[in-house]
Amino acid sequence: MLNESSNPCESTEEQLLVKAKELFFSRGLLHASTQEIADFAGVNRTLVNYYFRSKQNLFAKAHAEVMKEMKEELARVYLEKIPFREKVELFIDFVLEFRDKYPFLEVFNIHETAKISNREASIVQPKYIEELSVFLCEIDEEIKTGRLKFKQPIDFIITIIALISYPKVMKPIYQSAFNISEHDYEQMLAERKEVALRMVFN
Repeated sequence: MLNESSNPCESTEEQLLVKAKELFFSRGLLHASTQEIADFAGVNRTLVNYYFRSKQNLFAKAHAEVMKEMKEELARVYLEKIPFREKVELFIDFVLEFRDKYPFLEVFNIHETAKISNREASIVQPKYIEELSVFLCEIDEEIKTGRLKFKQPIDFIITIIALISYPKVMKPIYQSAFNISEHDYEQMLAERKEVALRMVFN
């Protein structure tokens, strides 16, 4: 049986996916064995193979579920009918919260870029989010008015993500390199939103 924290209304397959997402992308055990996955989910290893045939299939499905979750939430943000600066703040809040939930997703995606660059098979299949066009048009209008420090809308989005994602991904290394306590580093991360806003708006 799955452990007591699992939702009894979910199927065993759904619960395995939930646990796999947590194990891989929240806890960072990207190379966990099938047995480790089964132990974490509280099931017999044969059930992992029964539902997903292999660890690779489970990993691919877990990654696809996380990406689907991200795209759906981003689409909602892009379509919000609120003032532009508020939408940017909402966008930043989402990115920070999503990185909190899945701090090792970006690590995995970075690792997979080598495969994509070398034209190797990868489970990461970047896809354009149709609703993004709405946000890009709004960014373009803000650039034309001179309220943003950019020439292209894509530059704006990439800069925002870099300003708030990179410090999150590099947290363990930066904490050690700069001898920063957990409390102080988290405080710095909490201030990244205002730092980013000051840097991108004129």
